[in-house]
Amino acid sequence: MPAPRKPPPSWWLLGYLAQYQPQALLTTLEKAGLPADRVYQSAAETAQNLPNPVYRRLSKTWAVRRLRYRKNPKP
Repeated sequence: MPAPRKPPPSWWLLGYLAQYQPQALLTTLEKAGLPADRVYQSAAETAQNLPNPVYRRLSKTWAVRRLRYRKNPKP
């Protein structure tokens, strides 16, 4: 049994989904009614519902970004 999904932070998911999975994000936002406070929550819900290959790419991209930031923090 696979481990439960732990998506990256909502602010990062929103940018990722808007850039790489816009249709999935738009569908979730339409279902949610599009109030401003639900945008970030919708991003997290969309990430939970992505197919496994797409979700793996999302989580790997987030992990690489965190690693790069830790190696080269901006002053």
